[in-house]
Amino acid sequence: MNKRTKVKLLGALGLAAGTLMLSGCVSNFCSDIERARVAYPYDQGVTIYVDGESSVPEEYRTPELSFKPIEGNDNLWGYIPVDQNGVFTAKKAEFLSNSIIASANQNKIAVPSYDFFKKMDQKLLEAAISAAKADGITVNEASLTAAQLNPFSAPDCIGNEEGITVNEDSILRNYGYLKFVTKKSDSSTGNTTYEFNFGNYEKWTEEIQKEIDTVKPGSGSASVPSADFTTLYKSGITQLANNVRTCITTREGNYGHYGASNNWQVKMEPISWGEAWSHGFLEGLIVYPVACLMDALSFSFDPGLSGVGQIWALILTTIIVRLLVVLLTFKSTLDQQKMTALQPQIAKIQAKYPNSNTNTAEQARVSQETMALYRRNKVNPLSSILAIIIQFPVFVSVWGALQGSAALSSGEVLKLRLSDPLSNVLTNFSGTWYANTNGWWTAAVLFILMAATQFCAMKLPQWINAARNKKLAKTTANPAADKTARTQKMVSWFMLIFTIILGFSLPAAMGVYWAIGGLVAMLQTTIIQLIMRRKKDR
Repeated sequence: MNKRTKVKLLGALGLAAGTLMLSGCVSNFCSDIERARVAYPYDQGVTIYVDGESSVPEEYRTPELSFKPIEGNDNLWGYIPVDQNGVFTAKKAEFLSNSIIASANQNKIAVPSYDFFKKMDQKLLEAAISAAKADGITVNEASLTAAQLNPFSAPDCIGNEEGITVNEDSILRNYGYLKFVTKKSDSSTGNTTYEFNFGNYEKWTEEIQKEIDTVKPGSGSASVPSADFTTLYKSGITQLANNVRTCITTREGNYGHYGASNNWQVKMEPISWGEAWSHGFLEGLIVYPVACLMDALSFSFDPGLSGVGQIWALILTTIIVRLLVVLLTFKSTLDQQKMTALQPQIAKIQAKYPNSNTNTAEQARVSQETMALYRRNKVNPLSSILAIIIQFPVFVSVWGALQGSAALSSGEVLKLRLSDPLSNVLTNFSGTWYANTNGWWTAAVLFILMAATQFCAMKLPQWINAARNKKLAKTTANPAADKTARTQKMVSWFMLIFTIILGFSLPAAMGVYWAIGGLVAMLQTTIIQLIMRRKKDR
């Protein structure tokens, strides 16, 4: 294996390993309060709020399951719907019932009492009302209605039902995150911060235990969550919140598809360039600018962020980024394609020394004459390393930018959300997947296009070279040449397969980026081949 082939193989292996290792090292821009806002749609409690006792279904009109959540307000009622097995059936409690509590039952972990969940919802309601007042919102507890609390226009719904609208002014929609945080005030600066650490949940749990013990001494510890249930609960909610990275935006607004029904947008706050640098060097240099470019273009094409505008923004962003990379790596790419074009002459050199595979002296002569050929044609065989050095951090940073772009988390294109990993969509056969209900066919077409453009981008220089040299006489078989060719082919196929596998696990936005990037790469190859042909003709 010659030096150039070793360099390419090591570079390919290094790029693959480095990408897998560093792709998770691009900082998550989501703040604690934003992660808490993402968490609330998954656990909105178990209480349904309605106006008037008559709105409480007959089967739930018991002291245990129905109550007046605010003292002095006789109109506002809350009730906890359960089935015959005692399972919470409120639609808002789907994740809590089907994931957290189901897992607890499976692992024989005690589930807290109805009284605990009822009191926890009341604690949150009190905190949300106080926070709303602190923000200057007028709230009169004595006349508070269910419509002021409920996140949607119906009391018990998930928001996907016909005729249901979002209640953006809902107190719980805007302040439900308080369950998962601890509020901290800095007396020296006057700034208030929030930590996503379940501080209020733990504080309120302790208060509830004392309240229950006051009424029924000794029964509080059996009513509140055990240590095992608390660990299970925190782990489930934290995992959901930490998986979200789409928090980079230049303008405050509601973004995303969260909650058990993927239809809940949460408030994201703008991030400054200075804050981006505090996350890291690449975050400030590349990630934030690319995400901001996506943000600006998305709103320019479609202020409503319905999905189509983001596609055009993504295409234009990809072209801009790839053209910058082309400018930075043009000489390296030119050298690579020159080396491909010189393969027939290299084959002739190798044919002169048929024993170079085992004979050290002949191997040295092959290397000397090959390097002399490169010098005559002004080719630097190590230039491919420069291209990798430039492309690698750019790729990782663009990956981070597209993962982090809040604009890409809203809207959809042909039922496909750009922030969803292709693997999640392509392995989701729920519903009428064959009718593209969840964007399955859109994801499949995008994946095929991505793979096809990457394949063509890789093979195009070889196809052009093969067409150009098809009339040249073939050299005799040479073990060294055959081994080098096999190694180079292995490297190329390894990189292609790696790209396709990686693309399968990436957000759909990266699939678009790679598909457009493949087209740009083919255009670059065509231009370079024309330049080389013109120079040769001269």
